[in-house]
Amino acid sequence: MEKDLFDYTDYRQYLLDWMGSLPKRGRGIRASVANGIRCPISHISQVLKGKTDFTFEQAEEVNDFLGHTREQAEYFLFLVQLARAGTPKLRNRIELQIQKIREKRFILKDRLDVKASISKEEQATFYSSWLYAAVHILLTIEQYQTKEAIAKYFAVSPKKIAEILEFLERLGLATHEQGRFVASTSRLHLGHDSPMIVKHHINWRLQTIRSLEREDASESLHYSSVVSISKNDVSQIKSLLVKAIEGTKSIIRDSKEEELHSFCLDFFKI
Repeated sequence: MEKDLFDYTDYRQYLLDWMGSLPKRGRGIRASVANGIRCPISHISQVLKGKTDFTFEQAEEVNDFLGHTREQAEYFLFLVQLARAGTPKLRNRIELQIQKIREKRFILKDRLDVKASISKEEQATFYSSWLYAAVHILLTIEQYQTKEAIAKYFAVSPKKIAEILEFLERLGLATHEQGRFVASTSRLHLGHDSPMIVKHHINWRLQTIRSLEREDASESLHYSSVVSISKNDVSQIKSLLVKAIEGTKSIIRDSKEEELHSFCLDFFKI
């Protein structure tokens, strides 16, 4: 099923879009749903038209029918509760729960299976300069696994590179084997709640500026825009961007290490 439930705040629209995405635009699917949750097909039609709602028991059967995960099933039940809410006070309470779930979906470290972590003191060093992360990833490329090659690539003194490599070794992010430095398989992700997150973003936005100033900037991809949109569409765009990041990380994970690139994305309220 291609439709992402967490993009929706209306369970009817979610079901209608899902049915419409099926072969032959879901012909016969209403009968299948009715049979699956043991109710008349006319009830399915009434629900989708907004004339009535699923009971919580029927909503749970729909969860089983659609093969929802535990997280999806809980969210779907909240959407049904929202539609059935009889007072503004109750509706507001349920909307807050839905908002919390959707916001949690935007926390990347919970979605990228990041396992490695370092202390706050180590973070202060690692994120003090963009070079630490850059050297760490450059080590995945075979021709840049020596101190001299790294220093030449970044036009930095060998002494500085030696200090960075020693630090990466101490963290277990690199190993020294037969005169070469090799990156470990550990991956770091700085959470949005870290006190170093601002420094981390500034480090790489400065590199973006330098990329724009270079003569070969036309080989890069840069996009800047200012837009006015609805609050609901803000959530939808954030969801799309998170999915794009997940898809990009999947490609990167299986890609052969040949070149070093920076991947930055910005979408924020002014």
